[in-house]
Amino acid sequence: MELRRVRTIDEYRAVESIQRVIWGMVDEPPVPLPILVAMNSNGGLVEVAKDDEKVVGFSLAFPGNHQGSRFLYSHMAGVLEEYRNKNIGYEIKVHQFEEARKMGYSEVRWTFDPMKTRNSFFNVHKLGAYAYDYKINYYGIMGSRENEGVESDRIEAHKFLDREKVVSDRYDVGAQIKDFPKPWKSVDIHGKSIAIEVPLDLGREDLNLAKEWRLALRSAITTLEGRSYVMNDVVRRDNSVLMIFTLRNIVGLE
Repeated sequence: MELRRVRTIDEYRAVESIQRVIWGMVDEPPVPLPILVAMNSNGGLVEVAKDDEKVVGFSLAFPGNHQGSRFLYSHMAGVLEEYRNKNIGYEIKVHQFEEARKMGYSEVRWTFDPMKTRNSFFNVHKLGAYAYDYKINYYGIMGSRENEGVESDRIEAHKFLDREKVVSDRYDVGAQIKDFPKPWKSVDIHGKSIAIEVPLDLGREDLNLAKEWRLALRSAITTLEGRSYVMNDVVRRDNSVLMIFTLRNIVGLE
């Protein structure tokens, strides 16, 4: 597998096309070729994963600055379905982190949907990011197959390249599923680390259930953030995950 910055117009075309395939874009446009070229030529980073000559995955990122903090903002990263579960997504992100260091960045940011718990596990546990700054209906109602029907809430991942991540091995379960797969009604917030349980795979078959979980997670995470907690680990169980939130001062973010 070859991982590198995009070099040719044909590779830019492949990155534009692969976005439609990965996310099932119908009414939602991909990032077009001219923007990809401009981004990659002016301080951004557009990379491909190639199996022989075939583009099977990609990432794209651009410089970000918020309240004086400078970072590389990773807007998209994805892998074709037939190449998933082969560690390629992990390799793409790790390579992006290495390139960000070479570009002088100490932080990479991106967003993900916390309701898609496999993504939460991947981003927070496997990649070692913290997750905070919850964004309600960030992109509005989206038209892609992956996002249709439910408001596009996101949470921001923060991968710090200049420090070790702090993970809590002791936590209290503040919200446990009693009527699987229905969400809990509230979160008991006490202690330094709180875990909330979320089904491993909500699927897209039951739109009403997905909407229930969207509102439950939105309420829980924004309440936890309001009390200075950040997501710093995700633990997998048989049919669910535990999202673990720890006080900011404990993990060194204050």
